[in-house]
Amino acid sequence: MRKWTWLVFLVLFLLALGSGRLQPQPQVAGNIPGNLSMTPVDNDTQERQELVNTYDGFSLNYPAGWQQEIIPGVATILAKPGYARLTVFAQPLGKISAEEYVLYSNRSLQEGWGSIKLHGQKQLNIRGYNTWQFDWTRQQLGPGDLNYYREYDLVAGKTVYTFMLKSNQANFTAAARDLNRIIQTFKPLPPQGLPALPAAPPVQRDIEIEGRRHRLVIPADKTLWGILNPHKLGRLEYFEKLLPLEKELDFKFQFLITYAAFDTRFNFEELKKIYDDNRVLMVALQPWWYGKKNDTSLIDLIQGKYDHILREWARQFKALEDPVFVRFGNEMNGDWSTWSAWYYGKDTDIFKMAWEHVYRLFQAEGAKNVLFVFNPHDRSFPNFKWNNYLLYYPGDQTVDWIGLTGYNNGTSHAADTWRGFNAIYEPLYREYMYYFGSKPFMITEFASNETGGDKAAWIRECFRSLATRYPNIKIAVWFNQVDGKWLYNLDSSPGSKAAFKEGLQDSHYRFQAVIPR
Repeated sequence: MRKWTWLVFLVLFLLALGSGRLQPQPQVAGNIPGNLSMTPVDNDTQERQELVNTYDGFSLNYPAGWQQEIIPGVATILAKPGYARLTVFAQPLGKISAEEYVLYSNRSLQEGWGSIKLHGQKQLNIRGYNTWQFDWTRQQLGPGDLNYYREYDLVAGKTVYTFMLKSNQANFTAAARDLNRIIQTFKPLPPQGLPALPAAPPVQRDIEIEGRRHRLVIPADKTLWGILNPHKLGRLEYFEKLLPLEKELDFKFQFLITYAAFDTRFNFEELKKIYDDNRVLMVALQPWWYGKKNDTSLIDLIQGKYDHILREWARQFKALEDPVFVRFGNEMNGDWSTWSAWYYGKDTDIFKMAWEHVYRLFQAEGAKNVLFVFNPHDRSFPNFKWNNYLLYYPGDQTVDWIGLTGYNNGTSHAADTWRGFNAIYEPLYREYMYYFGSKPFMITEFASNETGGDKAAWIRECFRSLATRYPNIKIAVWFNQVDGKWLYNLDSSPGSKAAFKEGLQDSHYRFQAVIPR
């Protein structure tokens, strides 16, 4: 789907800033405990532990008994279950100002997205650091949900240190006092940076997934090609345009993908036709309404408002009785997706709660044949620490496959850059193998633009590399559509089409993957 660039969002942000919509607001009275007060630090006799984060460059002391987790270069998380959770981000500013970072990051507070109620914000000085303070609440999403927030954004040189605390109504005042004590011990340090990730380990992984009518088999030395070809969402009618293309390419795509939103209803007979033709389907379930994209539906989803829709999908997929891949909330680290944390006060736990709700519901419906695919974009938009894809990961227990998505946008827009296939996928593959190496990978959608370079050469590099360099990528899906100025269709030029057809002749890709029983 469409990939808006960071430049577009920054321009919109600056326009809003100039109009006064995002200017710092005066103190607002509210009913949040300890609203906007830098709670005095009393005589603290509590035992404390020291934390030194050499990757991001700071140290602090925190109460004993809190759990500590450092995601190097991303976040430091301190938590006391049932009481509070504090996440610290060290954000280098680069070419933007501290005000641009803080106010853009907190746009959801100003707009009241995701049931957020902003109780106040102000600027103050904490130990010599210019600091923004925000207090907000949102709807509670169940027992144990922490829905009371306080955030401090401390500016230290060209870095903003964001301290985001969340607690509950009963414990917020005490947790805010703990936060203030922690900040009193905060010291910025010269960051030492991250060590290089190790080389991706070699993988020999045979994929064998059983269905009642078909088996999906991808040998260790093979990669299955898939395609997103133009079709009618819900009604599908996939074969009308696909079969002529396959005839031209002399190749059958056994893996097809489609999209669905809350206003999508599937024609089950059309779904069944795909499997009757010895193919497998992946559905990108996107938690919004195609007719109304500026909504924030995760809150309603978690509370069960859309269970009747999710259950209908689960029952239909179950009835197929063969492997069905579900790619829920793809590209969640892009602010073009209304399930991004940008719409929910930067709290990635909201996405994880939604994922778990969908997963549990499918399990309750008995849809054991559904495989869940976790799929960030290869570049976070905005590229801020709070939006890092690792913070969205719901955990190994509810994820079956890892999806990779990286496009060569070419140079159709001013902010676009031509990127070679390996320039995109070599660092991405290494990083994902480090964090998710126990899971099989697929490229859930990708393509190259025609404008800005040699697309035919890009395609040839893609086919060579998938056969030799990335053994854990078991499925690759081409996004065969024009997307605005981006000519992603494989037949955007005679040379590109010829290169694609040539690549498909490699024995690495020519095999029967969907085997009828």
